[in-house]
Amino acid sequence: MNSTPTKKVLVKTFGCQMNVADTERMVALMGERGMEPTENPKEADLIIINGCSVREKAVHKAVSFLGEQQILKKQKGEKGPIIALGGCVGQLDKGEVFKRAPYLDFVFGPDAIDQLPELVHKAEEGNRHFVQVEFDKTLAYSTQTKVHGSKAQAFVNIMKGCDKYCTYCIVPFTRGREKSRTIQEVLDDLAGLVAKGVREVTLLGQNVNSFGKGNPNTNGYEPKELHNPIGKVGPRAGEENFPQLLYAIEADPRLEKLKRIRFTSSHPLDFSDELIACYGPKEKGGVTRLAKHLHLPVQSGSNRMLTKMGRHHQIENYIAQMKRLKELCPEVGMSTDLIVGFPTESEEEYLDTRKLLDEVQFDNIYAFMYSPRPGTRASKLPDDVPNDVKSRRLNDLLAHQLTIAKTTYASRVGQTMEVLVEGLAKHQNMMKEGEKGRVWTGRTTCNRVVNFIDTTGRNYLGQLLMVKITGSTSLSLSGELVHDSGYAERNDGSVQYTSSYSSSEVVQ
Repeated sequence: MNSTPTKKVLVKTFGCQMNVADTERMVALMGERGMEPTENPKEADLIIINGCSVREKAVHKAVSFLGEQQILKKQKGEKGPIIALGGCVGQLDKGEVFKRAPYLDFVFGPDAIDQLPELVHKAEEGNRHFVQVEFDKTLAYSTQTKVHGSKAQAFVNIMKGCDKYCTYCIVPFTRGREKSRTIQEVLDDLAGLVAKGVREVTLLGQNVNSFGKGNPNTNGYEPKELHNPIGKVGPRAGEENFPQLLYAIEADPRLEKLKRIRFTSSHPLDFSDELIACYGPKEKGGVTRLAKHLHLPVQSGSNRMLTKMGRHHQIENYIAQMKRLKELCPEVGMSTDLIVGFPTESEEEYLDTRKLLDEVQFDNIYAFMYSPRPGTRASKLPDDVPNDVKSRRLNDLLAHQLTIAKTTYASRVGQTMEVLVEGLAKHQNMMKEGEKGRVWTGRTTCNRVVNFIDTTGRNYLGQLLMVKITGSTSLSLSGELVHDSGYAERNDGSVQYTSSYSSSEVVQ
């Protein structure tokens, strides 16, 4: 009998859903080496900081967490954990970080994730301060989604890189140029996930709407060509494209048990008429399992700011796209990214962004103060909006959005909505004193968070349940579970879902 204690790995994640997906892959790869995940640094044999460099705050958090691990190295000496820095922070920083953190063992970039087991072995053999941040120079992109344990949801990378080069964004320099998997490979990948119990997938890419560019449409998928009033962008006629992938998922009999398809992130230039059509009802050519939610970053409500940001679209066109979508799918939930305090932004231009919230009526926004990222074109501009002005504008924008969301969320009270249960709610304060039961949390197809009480003791993790909405706030809904006879059939015990394994701080 082998009495050797099992080694453990902790991956601390900062950043977007791409980083979350990368973390899942890292944990699965190390699991294949016999390492179990943990959230406690003190019991970890391997600590990986999966850092994000898109915003200054995320970089500071990653570096701060790295600094905290120095104590473990000092306390345990040679028995201390191997510490690695990955993600976009690792890609940008390369070996410079060793000067500030000599206790760090190695640095690797996003394209080196599949080499992680070899890199860890190299560190175990005594090698230190080595760097693996070379980009994959091949034109093709092929991978297989790896998940640790059984989960109802999965992030699936369908493309990587970005060719947009917005003036403020570091992503093209940390993730490289755009390249996509083939539709057939994605379908085969999804089939394997569905067989393991996955019921909702989020298709990922830095600019997922440009999926397929450069891949010949040898299978004759429809639609063969995309159209956008803003201009001719994205995959060309004769190449694969994102709407083709959505329709192919809908048609694949192996994916019958896949209940929801989400995607992120997008760019207005590649948000085509054909993709808008995918949100429509089935009789109008819609994709029935496409979640009624869209995250489409706009960044500013001012055309001058958009030009300085290198966004190459005008606010009037963005609003027109959102109106076309809402006309076709009135129940769609919409969210966006916004930057305040970009160089030279005037008060009037900030108010243009504030007015945009009234015009579009987003369910949610992810708003940030501008921070210059080294290596970007915008970093050469004078950062001339004072921090106190940036902070005031940000707080005002977030407060204004809360007033809008309060109304949009309240409009759902009285409806019965389908909820995919993600786990137990972090706060159980819906329970009255002395009441027995648990508060579960999940999301609707339009991406609204719903909390509900259950007193039966059943395990609803990963289940699709009907919940009658009875209350709302500016951020979530609450409701009552509608029990039905179909529960026993859905929860046949064939899949035992596991909860999240890695602590993370997601930044949109």
